Amino acid sequence: MLAVAGRQHRTYAVVHRMSQTDTTHALFRSEYDLELEAWLRRRFRSVCVCYLTLNIVVLAFRLIGFINSDEVKLWPGLMITLGTALLSIAIIGYYLFGRQWKHATRPILLKAAFMLILLLGVVSMIKSVAMAYVAPAFQTDFIMPLFFWHFVACCFLPWTPRESLKPILPLLALWALGHLFLDGGSLGGRITGVVLSPLVLVPGLAIAALRLKHHGEDFRSRMFSQMFTSMRQELTQARSIHESMFPPPHDDGHVRFEYTYSPMRDLGGDYVHLHIGAEGVVHLVLLDVTGHGLAAALTVNRLYGELERIRAESPKAEPGEVLSLLNRYINLTMVRHNIYVTALAVMLDPYEGRLHWANAGHPPAFLRGVNNNVAQLTATTVLLGALEAREFDPEQRIMELSPGDSLIVYTDGVYEARDRSLQMLGLKALGRLMNAQPAPANWPQFIAGTVQQHSGGRADDDVLVAAVTFLKPRSQPATARRSMVAS
Repeated sequence: MLAVAGRQHRTYAVVHRMSQTDTTHALFRSEYDLELEAWLRRRFRSVCVCYLTLNIVVLAFRLIGFINSDEVKLWPGLMITLGTALLSIAIIGYYLFGRQWKHATRPILLKAAFMLILLLGVVSMIKSVAMAYVAPAFQTDFIMPLFFWHFVACCFLPWTPRESLKPILPLLALWALGHLFLDGGSLGGRITGVVLSPLVLVPGLAIAALRLKHHGEDFRSRMFSQMFTSMRQELTQARSIHESMFPPPHDDGHVRFEYTYSPMRDLGGDYVHLHIGAEGVVHLVLLDVTGHGLAAALTVNRLYGELERIRAESPKAEPGEVLSLLNRYINLTMVRHNIYVTALAVMLDPYEGRLHWANAGHPPAFLRGVNNNVAQLTATTVLLGALEAREFDPEQRIMELSPGDSLIVYTDGVYEARDRSLQMLGLKALGRLMNAQPAPANWPQFIAGTVQQHSGGRADDDVLVAAVTFLKPRSQPATARRSMVAS
């Protein structure tokens, strides 16, 4: 069962990483599309203004050229130039002033840019054909206006090279047909001209590709920087909330509780819950959620709430009952997400000096006796969530305690810590630590320090170590004690 759960967890981890990657990519793509849309909205007006300005300048030079000419036969050419220029200015003016682009989407803006360039190209083509018959001296090849419309648009508009070709290719195809069948010259020269004509688009395509590439890199850097800053702020707040769930150290002269916790990341899936009953009975639950990071921490948050509910409704619930209730909760709510939990639940009765415990697939705890004997609290059942409630049997056990005995509990990040040669600390080495002479004053700090030294400060997992020491028995009148036991 443990092996099956392990395989399920590894499968879940792979799927989860893929899901995270897809989600991150989708988030970036969505934000980047909004950025491109806003950028295109700003630049569309700029390209219209540029087209308008350049048309007016070209028209002015053309008029000067015609006026300085004394040939009367050139006046029809003047009329053609003036008419097509005014038509181009009217088209540009319509897209500049006749439409509201404030809330236009990127597809609408791109369609408008396509139509603008296509219409201006058609007007330029009509002008070139007409001038070829009316005023050959002032004729210009259509390929130059084509280069102009495309190059200027690529200098302003944030579009891909592929998008920039959509309005140009139909115009280039029309020019190629006219050049092949209407223009003079040798057939070979005309074919060569058609074959080489796409080269006029190379500058615009290069600019479009480079601008979009640099902008994408800059946007990604800015977005990740903003996301990192926001994430760090949120994680700081989340860690503050997460740490508030952990109990403070406890020492009432009869039982002492202390622990140390170092998550692999800002948040982790290890947790220790402490409940001191009204009579001074100590209830402790150690949890280790599969996985790491935020997902595991969110699971811990839910389990904390469930433990608080259990203690509020059944303050005297013993370890076996607590594990059964947690197993039912996890099986019903978390197994569908391939989340499982190992747990160790103990109850220390300071009146009778007894330790009640149950272990759900958790690494064995150590009971270091005052006489230096070491006992292990091994698993009594499978990890939580692996079985349905009717199949789960916690198999609670009892051990006698003597004043000075210490129970040391921990999560798997302790014995799985690896050194630079990837050698794990291991359970055997951890067991040898339990025989330390003399016994350390603070077991959690002693073990955590050993783990830190072994791993060289590199954490591969959360590290949680807690210790409960039975200092001396509590005394209570027999009548009150009998009443408490009966209740």
